[in-house]
Amino acid sequence: MTSNSSTPNTSPTESDNKQEKPRFFDAEAKSLCWAKADLLIGRHPDRWRRDAVGNIICKRFDNCEACLCYKYDQILPLSKGGEFTAENCQILQSRVYRYKSDEDNLDKSQLKRFSSDDANVLTDRELDTIEVAVYGDVIRPGN
Repeated sequence: MTSNSSTPNTSPTESDNKQEKPRFFDAEAKSLCWAKADLLIGRHPDRWRRDAVGNIICKRFDNCEACLCYKYDQILPLSKGGEFTAENCQILQSRVYRYKSDEDNLDKSQLKRFSSDDANVLTDRELDTIEVAVYGDVIRPGN
């Protein structure tokens, strides 16, 4: 007598043995990436940083396209074997990120030429105005 139910193939395949690698930075990787970015002296570290080439960025402007905006970037791109880990993460101003594309081995001076200088010429008073507009107040380190 034959059974109508078929047993699935239980032999492991190559795809079963490979763990699918994430295709994005998770919250922990992003948090560690933000923490290792350079501080903007005189500004609250949870709100302001400098990207990998020294551009001013604001924490609230993740994943947008203005001068204070930034993206989480793979230092070694996925296409060249890079992974979405905190060790392979850097923060780049959105414009720099866009022009960097999947290049690697670019030094800071090469990346800097893609920067939007608009944010880097803002005065403390202008940064205060932006911070009030975005956060509702201005917090200085130690206050």
